[in-house]
Amino acid sequence: MKHTNHLLRYGSYVFSIAGARTAGILISSATFPYLVRKLGVQGYGYWSYVIAVCAFLTVLSDPGLTTFLTQQLAAHREHAFDCIVDVLFLRLMSSAIAGIILLLVVSLEIRTEVRFLLKLYGLGILFVNLLSCDYILTALEMFHFRSVLTVAQQSAYALGIFAFVRSSADIKWVALSILLSSSLTALIGWTILLRRGVKLRARLRPRSWRGILVPSTHYAASTLMSSIYHRTGHLIVRWMLGDFALGIYAAATRFVDLLRGFVTIVLQVLMPRIAFASQSGQGVRKLAKVALAGISIVSIPLCAGLIATSHLLVPWLMGTAYTADISLLRWVAPYLVTAPAASLFAGTILFAMGRHRAYLAATAVGAACGVILNFVLTPWIGLIGAALAFVLAEVAVAGVAFAKVPELWDSWRSPAIAASVVALLPMLLAVRVANAYTSQVGVVIVSGACFYIAVCGWFVRRLVSRESFGVVAGN
Repeated sequence: MKHTNHLLRYGSYVFSIAGARTAGILISSATFPYLVRKLGVQGYGYWSYVIAVCAFLTVLSDPGLTTFLTQQLAAHREHAFDCIVDVLFLRLMSSAIAGIILLLVVSLEIRTEVRFLLKLYGLGILFVNLLSCDYILTALEMFHFRSVLTVAQQSAYALGIFAFVRSSADIKWVALSILLSSSLTALIGWTILLRRGVKLRARLRPRSWRGILVPSTHYAASTLMSSIYHRTGHLIVRWMLGDFALGIYAAATRFVDLLRGFVTIVLQVLMPRIAFASQSGQGVRKLAKVALAGISIVSIPLCAGLIATSHLLVPWLMGTAYTADISLLRWVAPYLVTAPAASLFAGTILFAMGRHRAYLAATAVGAACGVILNFVLTPWIGLIGAALAFVLAEVAVAGVAFAKVPELWDSWRSPAIAASVVALLPMLLAVRVANAYTSQVGVVIVSGACFYIAVCGWFVRRLVSRESFGVVAGN
């Protein structure tokens, strides 16, 4: 009965987060093509450049402090509540330093539009990140509340986009929509936490700061490394190929990143449980196998499907101005497999188990590979080189992280992975046949998805039945 209750509980968590993520994807599926069309290629390139710069400043404003607190709360629950006020104070100090550096960056920027956006969004996001409490909701497994707040924030953001963005001249409303919607939902989140019994003791304990800052510094360095291999491509494409090329590249990477978020739903649910299980050393291996099977069943067909349908998706979602993204999406599609693998072994397992040095090593290797490959491949083969660097950096992270957990080396031997690969052939044949008769994106995608679900589901069901029969026979 207890095992059944756990399954129902975590099943409801997955359903809750999946519902919120699905709603978010639907909202993003509407706002993303709307923005790329209304802002234009160059305008979207400006905005992507601002996001990339602010991503590095965000690391400085939060040098691993919330990452450390998330891991502590997930592993120790209410025993870690005393750290919250100290972490918030340290974040306030680091955010002030980041704000000063941001103003220096603004003073060096020569483009008026970018300078205004950096000041508006950069200073605003420092405040919003300080106010956010998503990490506490996640660590305490308050997934239902977090899901509701996520959908509310994304809905408010979309409302601002559709109401105020009409052309590239309205780009400031993209920043304002993010900042205002995030601030409102953060305040609601803190209200929920306080009413649910989270007590903030208004006292500082400077003696505890060393114990906070040492692991936080490792997590901060890891986050910086992650930002480097995620964002370096944006900066190098901008510097070497120009704003138009950046708009093309940013649209492709943003699209696959949206899809990746859907793949990693199960990781958000399992992270607190892995952290808690790692205290006793029991159950981590089983949870890792479940997570790997879950992301494989979703990521493998998404990757293959994107390669097969990019010629239909790009004109439908982005418009004819982004025709170059048809071929570029095929090169970045493997990111849907490599990035979830990196998120699982580095961002979930190593992080949840508190192995901050191993986590840093994995992300550092990824950053080094990302920077080197971007500088070598982008000047040589242009956007395709940047796409390869984007994908291969994740391969490096996943490989190093996997090597750091030898107790999980057999986790890839999952029948679910084999079933997903076998189901690809009928899926791709269905896509090819459907596309021969119609160019309707929905019809083609649904045809392939139905065949994949049917074949993969049949194999998985047979495997589960065989395993259950073996258990019964053994008894």
